[in-house]
Amino acid sequence: MLGFTNIVGNLSPLPELVLWRDPVARSGEEAMAVDEALLEWGRKPVLRAYRWAEPTVTYGYFDEEATARAIFPGEELHFVRRWTGGGIVDHRQDIPFTLAMHRKGEKERPSSAVLYRWIHGALARVLRDCDVECVMLDGDAPDGGRACFSSPVTSDLVLPGGEKLAGGGQRRVRGGVLHQGSIQNCLLPSGWDELLAARLAEKHSLCVDAELFPGMNARVEELLASKYRTEAWRSGVRHGRPSQPR
Repeated sequence: MLGFTNIVGNLSPLPELVLWRDPVARSGEEAMAVDEALLEWGRKPVLRAYRWAEPTVTYGYFDEEATARAIFPGEELHFVRRWTGGGIVDHRQDIPFTLAMHRKGEKERPSSAVLYRWIHGALARVLRDCDVECVMLDGDAPDGGRACFSSPVTSDLVLPGGEKLAGGGQRRVRGGVLHQGSIQNCLLPSGWDELLAARLAEKHSLCVDAELFPGMNARVEELLASKYRTEAWRSGVRHGRPSQPR
């Protein structure tokens, strides 16, 4: 990957990217394992567009399941802990996406705030191309609690009236970053993901296979067994440290 720091500094696109339209409706745990496997792979930046197999709520790495459940008393939802930071997200009506990328040949590491603003800058242009008016916040909105879409923060995208449109959480590893994003409160046409890929990268390829790279499914099963389906993970055991919650 070329000059990552310079790229995000002026919002220029990445040299290349794979747009993966994941054809499999996945459980929350499986979706988290797939994203981690993408970051581990790291051959090329990947923009993943996907869908949920069941009504799902995810909560950030630093949150607790009990906190998430308290927001949805009595509702039959599947609760899943993310590897990324961020708040509690109701995914029943959202458009989810993931960006996994590694930087190469870098002397400086761009901050999470810079990366967050770069991704949302590209997404804001896509939303406007799709006739969705939006504003990027330049400061945190009043605290609405741990529910992510009740508490917009700096560089989140909101409607002109203040209703949140897009937010995300990040996980940073040595040389790479995983951004798990959610778009809500709007309708987007088919092909919105290709518009985003074009904003993020100078060129992109499209993949619609169930397995993006050889061995991916096997690695996903390993991550499910060792992490995402374990009681230890659900109860808050920490595996490294993600970016601070947004």
